Amino acid sequence: MSRQKGSRPRPVPEQRRYHEQFSQRPRRERVASPDGTAAISRRRRWGAALGATLVLVLAFTAVIMAIVEQDDGDAATASMAVALAAAMVPVAFTVLARVSRAPHPFRSVLLASPMAVAGYIGVGSLVRDPSSSLVLAFGIAGAFVLRAEPVHRLSRRITAVGIGAVMTLLLALVAPAAAVVVAPFVPFPALVMADRFSEARPAV
Repeated sequence: MSRQKGSRPRPVPEQRRYHEQFSQRPRRERVASPDGTAAISRRRRWGAALGATLVLVLAFTAVIMAIVEQDDGDAATASMAVALAAAMVPVAFTVLARVSRAPHPFRSVLLASPMAVAGYIGVGSLVRDPSSSLVLAFGIAGAFVLRAEPVHRLSRRITAVGIGAVMTLLLALVAPAAAVVVAPFVPFPALVMADRFSEARPAV
């Protein structure tokens, strides 16, 4: 009786497991935050910063209108512009908190909104420049609102905001109009840039 040449066929389950070892790729899982939720993507972080920036641009435009109308002697229009700007402050921080999925968005907005307004008035009365005051006040307040992962550092966020405020102040000394245009685009993106730096160079 002749023996058939060749290897015996593998059982189907064993052959399937053999192929799955090479066909399946390990999925990258995001590191969970201390609150138990998955870390947000970089695109969502930028979306939160840019969305809040758009609202801040509108609010700062109302502030500039109030300053102009006050100089022209129209106190009523200036008051309406100030009220509009104040109403848009919590909207900006709400967008920043909600889009970035901050753990406690409502509480963060309640704390950050008066902090930003008080900081803007206080710093503005010292440096006499609305542009750099906006960057510093809203940047520091936003540092407590934007969602932070374990690798992110509050000190680096505040440092980035401080650098942005100084650069805006220097620009205001040379070209005040350009500083007014640039200022609202600085504070929230500066926070994201600080977070990217923290991700590239984690603190030991």
